[in-house]
Amino acid sequence: MGRRIESLTLRTLDDLPLRCRGCVHWELSPLEQALAMEHDPEFEKEAWCSAVSLETGTCGRVIYVDDVPAGYALAAMPENLPRAEFFPARVSKDAYLLATMHVLPEFAGQGIGKTLIQAVLKDAKEHGKRALECFADRQWTRPECMIPAEFCERVGFKVKRDHPRFPLMRIDVRSLAKVAETMEAAMEAFLESVRIPSEPAPRPAGR
Repeated sequence: MGRRIESLTLRTLDDLPLRCRGCVHWELSPLEQALAMEHDPEFEKEAWCSAVSLETGTCGRVIYVDDVPAGYALAAMPENLPRAEFFPARVSKDAYLLATMHVLPEFAGQGIGKTLIQAVLKDAKEHGKRALECFADRQWTRPECMIPAEFCERVGFKVKRDHPRFPLMRIDVRSLAKVAETMEAAMEAFLESVRIPSEPAPRPAGR
């Protein structure tokens, strides 16, 4: 399967799942979101995406498998994600903010999530940030605008500021190499598991 990762911009915005395409949970304050939902949330999403992309080049990443959208991550500077102001902790000044991400069910279990984290970590580094932070959800049960805390821990995030429901979690950009090594080791293990054993050489006649 061929994979490629693109920046999340106006050009790729329509490749998000339909429910995410019209969601402005992170892009607007709660009051602005309520007003947008009464009018045209998709337009508000486009306006936000356009403004952030012009300012920083991207507002996240979209991953494709054989040219089919398989998942995405929404990430930006904290000041460009107003919803972050309504959580019990504040994003660190040296951090880039991963707001949410989603992997389509048919691509689950293929390392798509880890690949997206690696791509966003690179964006954080390019923006001069030392870390990537996110507000995780310890009670996550279904796809929504939050990221499961269990997933964050599995890919290397550590708790920066604890909370019973929404801990602020952090991963250092120096973890890029470690994430890459983990993915490489997992791929090697997979290839080893499916490798076909070679057949024994035929014995010479008469023996």
